[in-house]
Amino acid sequence: MTGPLLLPLLGLAVTVLVGALAQRSTGMGFALLSAPFLVLVLGPFEGILVTNLCGALSSALNLAAQGHDVDWPRAAVLVPMGVVGVIPGAVAVSLIPEAPLMVTVSAVVIAGLALTLLLRGRTLPRSQSLGAVGGLASGFMNVTAGVGGPGVVIYARATAWPHRQFAATAQLQFLVLSIVSLLAKRALPTLPPVSWAVLVLALLTGTIVGSWLGPRIPPERAMRIVMVLAVAGSLLALVRGLVLLG
Repeated sequence: MTGPLLLPLLGLAVTVLVGALAQRSTGMGFALLSAPFLVLVLGPFEGILVTNLCGALSSALNLAAQGHDVDWPRAAVLVPMGVVGVIPGAVAVSLIPEAPLMVTVSAVVIAGLALTLLLRGRTLPRSQSLGAVGGLASGFMNVTAGVGGPGVVIYARATAWPHRQFAATAQLQFLVLSIVSLLAKRALPTLPPVSWAVLVLALLTGTIVGSWLGPRIPPERAMRIVMVLAVAGSLLALVRGLVLLG
């Protein structure tokens, strides 16, 4: 393999490895950390397809390891409402220009994240209504801004959801949203076999390292990392929207 082809492939491998490591050790972060570089190298359509497919594989691997920690009563509300949230998101994307929609959605989510930080120490009672809102926000933002994690994170933080159960349940949410996104696009990535081999190896390596690292991160610190990732993802979507507006 020649140098000009090897460098992008190595970059893709490192990106997927880091994303898988973050997802396994904290509960989220694959799309946030992987999508920008994947889109840059592969183009918007192919890059998002690879992000969706690798994200689904990452979530499936994590779910296989963390299935016993899934909070099924919460998942029964979050996951279906996440799928429902994709519908108004798709409608909004078809009716509203991409840039102002992305800016508006990102700004609202950032405000929600800021509110949960300001109300630190105060929690809302767990309810199906809050879970439905969190699921809807996750699905809606996954379509309109490319990041579905912040909606679930706001709900988790607001209700003091134990991180272990949040991280496991989030894998089911992300897996379903990734599959729905792929079905909506009615396409799969068309990478050469060597690229797939490298990406799958990177994904497995990141998951294995994350499995070792995750238990060594205290739950409260892990949730702080998740909050940072959620804020970063929302800010990234906001900046993208502002650049498109400009």
